[in-house]
Amino acid sequence: MKTFEHVFEPMQLRRMTVRNRIEVSPAEPFLCTKDGLITPEFIAFTAAFAKGGAGIVTVGDSPVTQAYADENHYVVNLADPFVVHGLVQLTEAIHRYGAIASIELNLRDERLPHEYSKEELKQVIADFAKAAEQCRKGGFDMVLVHGGHGHSVAQFFSPYFNKRTDEYGCGSFEDRCRFARELLDAVREAIGPDMAIEYRISGDELNPEGVHLDEALAFAEYIQDQIDMIHVSAGNLYDVSTIAYQIQPTYIRHATNVHLAAAFKERLHIPVTTVGSFTMDLAEDALAEGKADMVAMIRSFVADPDMVNKARSGRADEIRPCIRCCICTGDDPHGCPKPLRCTVNAVAGRNLEFGKIERAERPKKVVIVGGGAAGLEAARRLAERGHRPVILEREDHLGGTLLDAAACSLKEDVRSYLNWSVHMTEKLAAAGLIEIRLNTAATRDLVEALAPDALIIAVGSDPFVPPVPGFDRENVVLATAVDRGFAEAGHTVVLVGAGLTGTETAVALAQEGHDVTLVDMLTIEQIDSKGQASGLVMGTLRGMQAQAGIRTVTGVAANAVTDEGLEVKHPDGTIQLIPCDTVILSMGVRPRQKTVDELKGIVADTRIIGDCATRAGNITSAVRDGFFAAMDI
Repeated sequence: MKTFEHVFEPMQLRRMTVRNRIEVSPAEPFLCTKDGLITPEFIAFTAAFAKGGAGIVTVGDSPVTQAYADENHYVVNLADPFVVHGLVQLTEAIHRYGAIASIELNLRDERLPHEYSKEELKQVIADFAKAAEQCRKGGFDMVLVHGGHGHSVAQFFSPYFNKRTDEYGCGSFEDRCRFARELLDAVREAIGPDMAIEYRISGDELNPEGVHLDEALAFAEYIQDQIDMIHVSAGNLYDVSTIAYQIQPTYIRHATNVHLAAAFKERLHIPVTTVGSFTMDLAEDALAEGKADMVAMIRSFVADPDMVNKARSGRADEIRPCIRCCICTGDDPHGCPKPLRCTVNAVAGRNLEFGKIERAERPKKVVIVGGGAAGLEAARRLAERGHRPVILEREDHLGGTLLDAAACSLKEDVRSYLNWSVHMTEKLAAAGLIEIRLNTAATRDLVEALAPDALIIAVGSDPFVPPVPGFDRENVVLATAVDRGFAEAGHTVVLVGAGLTGTETAVALAQEGHDVTLVDMLTIEQIDSKGQASGLVMGTLRGMQAQAGIRTVTGVAANAVTDEGLEVKHPDGTIQLIPCDTVILSMGVRPRQKTVDELKGIVADTRIIGDCATRAGNITSAVRDGFFAAMDI
């Protein structure tokens, strides 16, 4: 197990000492009021990161103009002078736990650089300065100026966006830098000498016509004497193909942008922050290898706010991993923002209500039928409250359908969560806080004999296989069976079911060299709009699907399987044969209703959770159901 000696080395930042090298990177939990004032919910959410051990806690995307705030609701509105009242309470909560308080200043405007008059440019600079002054009054130690991701500040350096012909245009390198330099001077004058300035930049905009590493490095060298630290990200928000490198879904490698930070560290004399799907282990590696001075994360903190303290106290194995499902980022954050929620941590966004898990007044014996995602979450949370959970699992192992969800080669993050979930449950069992009975099929007689005070039914679901002629043939297998190695796929494959699970299996097979065709009754647009996966995840997966050369036939129904392949029926009644060696099914699941019906009514306090409670469950709903059941018993 890592000792994290580099993570826990203090760092001097201007006149402050940062206790470690971990920064909470900026995000939008949408927990403020609609008008952008601080709420107790937002304070509780943010303070949890400081309490959990972060060195720097950065509050996310905060508008510096009222026009931007009018389009970006439920985030901190720095254009409102009365926001200072809440900022004081927020920074007090961060400082209480020993962290440095920072906040991101940003402007996103539909106007391009050439559409501003010089007077309007001066006003934007004044708006940033005024916002920074608000932050100083509110007790912040640092401001983070967002000069990356194609936002307004970044656009002035980019010839792709900036078509001005005056001294703020791109006629010379100095002209390209002028707006940012004047803005940073104004911010420094507003905050004085004690506060620090971090500058966020895209080390590579990943757009052929955008700013690339060599230009970004030259810019950073030019402004480094005006700032105290530089935060190196990547991508351009206005080129959707690059968004996956700003907010990496599960299919993108971890520590995505560390190579960019390493290049900045070689050239600059100021500290460099790296960001992009880090874990505590990867943070230690980046720091030990000299690729960065600070490592920023947010989703890892959302998944487990206590991860820094756990690493420091030798409990890194207890850190709850983020599965990078992107549920927390929202699908339409500025059009229809929702309060932040996390798939693996049901407390996130509900910190005010559940930040402290209350012990039960009267400990109860709770039988949990099923050791999958929902049952394991319920068991751990019940044990946390002092109850006596007993898990009945019919298999010889825990995990349930999490084993299926984690089996595809693309699902490394879910495998990490599966391993953590089982490990933590077994650890509590070893401590005598949970009883686990494997190879135990729950019957009505058995549950009655155990005489529980409460019963949780979490028996999961079975794959749905409709009565299509030939679906019982040997050349027809389930996607989960292929993923888990229980069945082999021939070279030419037709996969029925183009949702998340089916497409993941299809992409994995295509990457292995199989010839794959995806078939579904719905169009891809209909599938993705009805699915529960985030738009960023599905968008990235669809791009991988196209890149892998997978053919897609939609708007057809499976008609029959023959020796030659799959027959599909078109809406006009036409039958088409798609030749293949193997037909793979991924057509959803159905609750194990028979088992539910058998066990219902044994105990008055009975909860039905997870896949067996709904036709459209996933890890998010399973963990939420397990958590709420444990809180309510």
